[in-house]
Amino acid sequence: MLSRKEKPIANVRSINKMRCIIGIVICSIVIVLTVVAFTLNVIDFYSDNVPEAGIGTLRMFTTLSNIIAAVGASLCLPFQIDGLRRNKYKLPKWIVETLFVGAVGVLLTFLVAISAISASRGFVYAMLEKTNIFMHTLNPIFIVLLFSLAVSDHHIKFLDSIWTLLPTIAYAFLYFIMVFVTHQWNDHYQVASFCPWPVAAILILAIAFGASQLLRFLHNLTNKYVTNHIEKYYKESPDYEFSKITDAIFKLSEEESKSYREGEDIYIPIDIIKLLSERYNTSTLPLDIQYDIYLEHFLACIHPKKEEKVDNKNMPQ
Repeated sequence: MLSRKEKPIANVRSINKMRCIIGIVICSIVIVLTVVAFTLNVIDFYSDNVPEAGIGTLRMFTTLSNIIAAVGASLCLPFQIDGLRRNKYKLPKWIVETLFVGAVGVLLTFLVAISAISASRGFVYAMLEKTNIFMHTLNPIFIVLLFSLAVSDHHIKFLDSIWTLLPTIAYAFLYFIMVFVTHQWNDHYQVASFCPWPVAAILILAIAFGASQLLRFLHNLTNKYVTNHIEKYYKESPDYEFSKITDAIFKLSEEESKSYREGEDIYIPIDIIKLLSERYNTSTLPLDIQYDIYLEHFLACIHPKKEEKVDNKNMPQ
Protein backbone atom coordinates (compact mmCIF):
# COMPACT_ATOMS: atom_id res chain seq x y z
CA MET A 1 0.00 0.00 0.00
CA LEU A 2 1.37 3.40 -0.96
CA SER A 3 2.35 5.75 1.84
CA ARG A 4 1.01 9.28 1.95
CA LYS A 5 4.11 10.64 0.24
CA GLU A 6 4.12 7.93 -2.38
CA LYS A 7 0.56 8.48 -3.56
CA PRO A 8 0.43 9.67 -7.17
CA ILE A 9 -0.30 13.35 -7.71
CA ALA A 10 -3.88 13.87 -8.87
CA ASN A 11 -4.23 15.12 -12.41
CA VAL A 12 -5.85 18.54 -12.42
CA ARG A 13 -7.92 17.66 -15.47
CA SER A 14 -9.39 14.66 -13.64
CA ILE A 15 -10.33 16.84 -10.67
CA ASN A 16 -11.98 19.42 -12.93
CA LYS A 17 -13.81 16.70 -14.84
CA MET A 18 -15.25 15.32 -11.61
CA ARG A 19 -16.29 18.80 -10.47
CA CYS A 20 -18.03 19.41 -13.79
CA ILE A 21 -19.91 16.11 -13.59
CA ILE A 22 -21.01 16.80 -10.00
CA GLY A 23 -22.04 20.32 -11.00
CA ILE A 24 -24.05 19.22 -14.02
CA VAL A 25 -25.93 16.57 -12.04
CA ILE A 26 -26.73 18.78 -9.05
CA CYS A 27 -27.60 21.87 -11.12
CA SER A 28 -30.01 19.80 -13.21
CA ILE A 29 -31.65 18.37 -10.08
CA VAL A 30 -32.01 21.83 -8.49
CA ILE A 31 -33.55 23.32 -11.63
CA VAL A 32 -36.05 20.44 -12.01
CA LEU A 33 -37.03 20.46 -8.33
CA THR A 34 -37.55 24.23 -8.34
CA VAL A 35 -39.64 24.21 -11.54
CA VAL A 36 -41.80 21.34 -10.26
CA ALA A 37 -42.34 22.88 -6.81
CA PHE A 38 -43.03 26.38 -8.18
CA THR A 39 -45.46 25.02 -10.79
CA LEU A 40 -47.37 23.00 -8.19
CA ASN A 41 -47.60 26.04 -5.94
CA VAL A 42 -48.72 28.41 -8.69
CA ILE A 43 -51.50 26.14 -9.94
CA ASP A 44 -52.45 25.58 -6.28
CA PHE A 45 -52.29 21.84 -6.81
CA TYR A 46 -52.85 21.14 -3.13
CA SER A 47 -55.81 23.58 -2.90
CA ASP A 48 -54.63 25.31 0.25
CA ASN A 49 -57.07 28.15 -0.47
CA VAL A 50 -54.89 30.71 1.34
CA PRO A 51 -53.47 34.02 0.05
CA GLU A 52 -50.00 32.45 -0.17
CA ALA A 53 -51.23 29.79 -2.63
CA GLY A 54 -51.24 30.27 -6.40
CA ILE A 55 -49.31 33.34 -7.55
CA GLY A 56 -49.27 34.36 -3.88
CA THR A 57 -46.44 31.87 -3.43
CA LEU A 58 -44.16 34.71 -4.51
CA ARG A 59 -44.87 36.30 -1.13
CA MET A 60 -42.89 33.49 0.49
CA PHE A 61 -39.17 33.93 1.17
CA THR A 62 -38.83 30.20 0.61
CA THR A 63 -40.06 30.52 -2.96
CA LEU A 64 -37.94 33.56 -3.74
CA SER A 65 -34.73 32.08 -2.33
CA ASN A 66 -35.24 28.81 -4.21
CA ILE A 67 -35.80 30.74 -7.45
CA ILE A 68 -32.59 32.75 -6.95
CA ALA A 69 -30.66 29.56 -6.26
CA ALA A 70 -32.15 27.88 -9.33
CA VAL A 71 -31.20 30.89 -11.47
CA GLY A 72 -27.65 30.60 -10.13
CA ALA A 73 -27.61 26.89 -10.97
CA SER A 74 -28.93 27.64 -14.48
CA LEU A 75 -26.10 30.12 -15.03
CA CYS A 76 -23.52 27.56 -13.87
CA LEU A 77 -24.77 24.76 -16.12
CA PRO A 78 -23.44 25.99 -19.52
CA PHE A 79 -19.96 26.57 -18.04
CA GLN A 80 -19.97 23.09 -16.49
CA ILE A 81 -20.96 21.45 -19.76
CA ASP A 82 -18.27 23.40 -21.58
CA GLY A 83 -15.79 22.62 -18.82
CA LEU A 84 -16.46 18.91 -19.23
CA ARG A 85 -15.63 19.19 -22.92
CA ARG A 86 -12.48 21.19 -22.28
CA ASN A 87 -11.35 19.35 -19.13
CA LYS A 88 -11.09 22.67 -17.32
CA TYR A 89 -13.58 24.57 -15.23
CA LYS A 90 -13.82 28.25 -14.45
CA LEU A 91 -16.90 30.24 -13.52
CA PRO A 92 -17.22 34.04 -13.64
CA LYS A 93 -17.20 35.51 -10.15
CA TRP A 94 -20.62 37.14 -10.55
CA ILE A 95 -22.20 33.74 -11.20
CA VAL A 96 -20.58 32.30 -8.08
CA GLU A 97 -21.91 35.27 -6.10
CA THR A 98 -25.42 34.82 -7.53
CA LEU A 99 -25.45 31.20 -6.42
CA PHE A 100 -24.04 32.28 -3.05
CA VAL A 101 -27.02 34.60 -2.48
CA GLY A 102 -29.43 31.80 -3.33
CA ALA A 103 -27.55 29.29 -1.19
CA VAL A 104 -27.70 31.57 1.86
CA GLY A 105 -31.44 32.01 1.34
CA VAL A 106 -32.26 28.32 1.00
CA LEU A 107 -30.01 27.35 3.91
CA LEU A 108 -31.78 29.96 6.03
CA THR A 109 -35.10 28.46 4.92
CA PHE A 110 -33.88 24.96 5.85
CA LEU A 111 -32.70 26.05 9.31
CA VAL A 112 -35.91 27.95 10.11
CA ALA A 113 -38.09 25.10 8.81
CA ILE A 114 -36.27 22.39 10.74
CA SER A 115 -36.43 24.43 13.95
CA ALA A 116 -39.22 27.00 14.30
CA ILE A 117 -41.71 25.66 11.75
CA SER A 118 -41.15 22.06 12.85
CA ALA A 119 -41.72 23.11 16.46
CA SER A 120 -45.05 24.77 15.65
CA ARG A 121 -46.46 22.55 12.88
CA GLY A 122 -44.50 19.32 13.16
CA PHE A 123 -41.38 18.00 11.43
CA VAL A 124 -43.27 15.98 8.82
CA TYR A 125 -45.25 18.99 7.62
CA ALA A 126 -42.30 21.38 7.66
CA MET A 127 -39.79 19.14 5.91
CA LEU A 128 -41.67 16.43 3.99
CA GLU A 129 -45.25 17.37 3.09
CA LYS A 130 -46.38 18.92 -0.20
CA THR A 131 -43.74 21.08 -1.91
CA ASN A 132 -41.93 21.56 1.40
CA ILE A 133 -39.94 18.44 0.65
CA PHE A 134 -38.55 20.21 -2.42
CA MET A 135 -38.04 23.74 -1.12
CA HIS A 136 -37.38 23.13 2.57
CA THR A 137 -35.35 19.92 2.38
CA LEU A 138 -34.03 18.61 -0.94
CA ASN A 139 -33.12 21.87 -2.66
CA PRO A 140 -31.23 23.29 0.33
CA ILE A 141 -29.22 20.08 0.67
CA PHE A 142 -28.35 19.93 -3.03
CA ILE A 143 -27.54 23.64 -3.27
CA VAL A 144 -25.23 23.53 -0.24
CA LEU A 145 -23.43 20.57 -1.82
CA LEU A 146 -23.24 22.39 -5.15
CA PHE A 147 -21.83 25.59 -3.69
CA SER A 148 -19.44 23.74 -1.39
CA LEU A 149 -18.07 21.09 -3.75
CA ALA A 150 -18.50 22.06 -7.41
CA VAL A 151 -18.76 25.86 -7.49
CA SER A 152 -15.53 26.75 -5.71
CA ASP A 153 -13.58 28.74 -8.26
CA HIS A 154 -13.09 31.90 -6.22
CA HIS A 155 -11.87 32.49 -2.69
CA ILE A 156 -14.64 34.42 -0.93
CA LYS A 157 -13.55 37.12 1.50
CA PHE A 158 -15.52 38.03 4.60
CA LEU A 159 -16.66 41.39 3.21
CA ASP A 160 -17.83 39.68 0.01
CA SER A 161 -20.14 37.49 2.07
CA ILE A 162 -21.87 40.33 3.90
CA TRP A 163 -23.86 41.56 0.90
CA THR A 164 -25.51 38.12 0.63
CA LEU A 165 -27.60 39.23 3.61
CA LEU A 166 -29.23 42.04 1.61
CA PRO A 167 -32.10 39.88 0.22
CA THR A 168 -32.92 38.71 3.76
CA ILE A 169 -32.84 42.29 5.07
CA ALA A 170 -34.98 43.51 2.16
CA TYR A 171 -37.54 40.74 2.64
CA ALA A 172 -37.66 41.29 6.42
CA PHE A 173 -38.36 44.99 5.83
CA LEU A 174 -41.07 44.20 3.24
CA TYR A 175 -42.61 41.59 5.56
CA PHE A 176 -42.73 44.09 8.42
CA ILE A 177 -44.46 46.70 6.25
CA MET A 178 -46.96 44.32 4.65
CA VAL A 179 -47.81 42.38 7.82
CA PHE A 180 -47.43 44.72 10.78
CA VAL A 181 -47.96 48.18 9.23
CA THR A 182 -50.39 47.90 6.29
CA HIS A 183 -51.81 44.47 7.24
CA GLN A 184 -52.01 43.47 3.56
CA TRP A 185 -50.36 40.09 4.18
CA ASN A 186 -51.09 37.35 6.65
CA ASP A 187 -48.38 36.65 9.19
CA HIS A 188 -47.70 33.44 7.27
CA TYR A 189 -44.43 32.85 9.12
CA GLN A 190 -46.28 33.32 12.43
CA VAL A 191 -43.69 35.75 13.73
CA ALA A 192 -46.10 37.24 16.27
CA SER A 193 -46.73 33.84 17.84
CA PHE A 194 -43.06 33.29 18.60
CA CYS A 195 -41.71 36.60 19.82
CA PRO A 196 -41.87 40.39 19.20
CA TRP A 197 -40.93 41.24 15.63
CA PRO A 198 -37.71 43.14 16.55
CA VAL A 199 -36.42 40.03 18.31
CA ALA A 200 -37.49 37.85 15.38
CA ALA A 201 -35.70 40.15 12.93
CA ILE A 202 -32.47 39.99 14.93
CA LEU A 203 -32.68 36.20 15.19
CA ILE A 204 -33.31 35.79 11.46
CA LEU A 205 -30.38 38.05 10.55
CA ALA A 206 -28.15 36.18 12.98
CA ILE A 207 -29.11 32.84 11.43
CA ALA A 208 -28.61 34.24 7.91
CA PHE A 209 -25.18 35.56 8.92
CA GLY A 210 -24.25 32.17 10.35
CA ALA A 211 -25.46 30.46 7.18
CA SER A 212 -23.38 32.76 4.97
CA GLN A 213 -20.23 32.15 7.03
CA LEU A 214 -20.75 28.39 7.07
CA LEU A 215 -21.16 28.36 3.29
CA ARG A 216 -18.15 30.64 2.86
CA PHE A 217 -16.04 28.31 5.01
CA LEU A 218 -17.08 25.17 3.09
CA HIS A 219 -16.64 26.90 -0.28
CA ASN A 220 -13.17 28.22 0.59
CA LEU A 221 -12.16 24.84 1.97
CA THR A 222 -12.81 23.22 -1.42
CA ASN A 223 -11.22 26.16 -3.21
CA LYS A 224 -8.05 25.71 -1.14
CA TYR A 225 -8.05 21.97 -1.85
CA VAL A 226 -8.36 22.48 -5.62
CA THR A 227 -5.84 25.33 -5.69
CA ASN A 228 -3.29 23.28 -3.74
CA HIS A 229 -3.72 20.34 -6.13
CA ILE A 230 -3.29 22.61 -9.15
CA GLU A 231 -0.06 24.02 -7.75
CA LYS A 232 1.22 20.59 -6.75
CA TYR A 233 0.39 19.10 -10.12
CA TYR A 234 2.28 21.65 -12.19
CA LYS A 235 5.16 21.91 -9.74
CA GLU A 236 5.69 18.22 -8.94
CA SER A 237 3.85 15.93 -11.35
CA PRO A 238 6.01 13.70 -13.59
CA ASP A 239 3.67 14.72 -16.43
CA TYR A 240 5.68 17.94 -16.61
CA GLU A 241 9.09 16.49 -15.81
CA PHE A 242 11.41 17.65 -18.63
CA SER A 243 15.01 18.70 -18.98
CA LYS A 244 14.02 22.30 -19.74
CA ILE A 245 11.01 24.54 -19.26
CA THR A 246 10.39 25.06 -22.96
CA ASP A 247 9.43 21.39 -23.27
CA ALA A 248 7.00 21.79 -20.37
CA ILE A 249 5.47 24.85 -22.04
CA PHE A 250 5.19 22.91 -25.30
CA LYS A 251 3.28 20.15 -23.51
CA LEU A 252 1.01 22.68 -21.82
CA SER A 253 0.21 24.41 -25.11
CA GLU A 254 -0.45 21.05 -26.80
CA GLU A 255 -2.85 20.02 -24.03
CA GLU A 256 -4.71 23.33 -24.13
CA SER A 257 -4.93 23.34 -27.92
CA LYS A 258 -6.89 20.07 -27.90
CA SER A 259 -9.98 21.85 -26.56
CA TYR A 260 -9.68 24.86 -28.85
CA ARG A 261 -12.45 25.57 -31.33
CA GLU A 262 -12.00 27.84 -34.34
CA GLY A 263 -13.21 31.37 -33.72
CA GLU A 264 -12.64 31.26 -29.97
CA ASP A 265 -10.32 33.60 -28.13
CA ILE A 266 -6.89 32.30 -27.18
CA TYR A 267 -6.07 32.72 -23.51
CA ILE A 268 -2.53 32.41 -22.22
CA PRO A 269 -2.59 30.50 -18.88
CA ILE A 270 -0.32 32.96 -17.10
CA ASP A 271 -0.81 31.45 -13.63
CA ILE A 272 0.16 27.97 -14.81
CA ILE A 273 3.21 29.22 -16.68
CA LYS A 274 4.29 31.02 -13.51
CA LEU A 275 4.01 27.72 -11.60
CA LEU A 276 6.15 25.98 -14.21
CA SER A 277 8.65 28.84 -14.05
CA GLU A 278 8.95 28.34 -10.29
CA ARG A 279 9.39 24.60 -10.79
CA TYR A 280 12.25 25.05 -13.25
CA ASN A 281 13.64 28.13 -11.47
CA THR A 282 14.02 29.94 -14.79
CA SER A 283 15.50 33.20 -13.60
CA THR A 284 17.29 33.63 -16.94
CA LEU A 285 14.14 33.29 -19.06
CA PRO A 286 11.70 36.21 -18.50
CA LEU A 287 8.02 35.39 -18.17
CA ASP A 288 7.09 37.47 -21.21
CA ILE A 289 9.37 35.28 -23.32
CA GLN A 290 7.70 32.18 -21.86
CA TYR A 291 4.30 33.60 -22.78
CA ASP A 292 5.53 34.16 -26.35
CA ILE A 293 6.83 30.60 -26.52
CA TYR A 294 3.47 29.27 -25.35
CA LEU A 295 1.51 31.37 -27.83
CA GLU A 296 3.76 30.50 -30.77
CA HIS A 297 3.55 26.77 -30.10
CA PHE A 298 -0.20 26.98 -29.43
CA LEU A 299 -0.73 28.59 -32.83
CA ALA A 300 1.42 25.90 -34.41
CA CYS A 301 -0.69 23.20 -32.75
CA ILE A 302 -3.98 24.55 -34.05
CA HIS A 303 -2.60 25.25 -37.54
CA PRO A 304 -4.05 25.57 -40.08
CA LYS A 305 -6.55 28.15 -38.87
CA LYS A 306 -7.72 31.06 -40.92
CA GLU A 307 -7.89 33.57 -38.11
CA GLU A 308 -7.00 33.71 -34.46
CA LYS A 309 -8.24 36.17 -31.86
CA VAL A 310 -5.82 36.67 -29.02
CA ASP A 311 -6.95 38.10 -25.71
CA ASN A 312 -4.70 41.13 -25.36
CA LYS A 313 -5.46 41.40 -21.67
CA ASN A 314 -3.52 38.20 -21.07
CA MET A 315 -0.59 39.23 -23.21
CA PRO A 316 2.54 40.52 -21.50
CA GLN A 317 2.84 44.28 -21.39
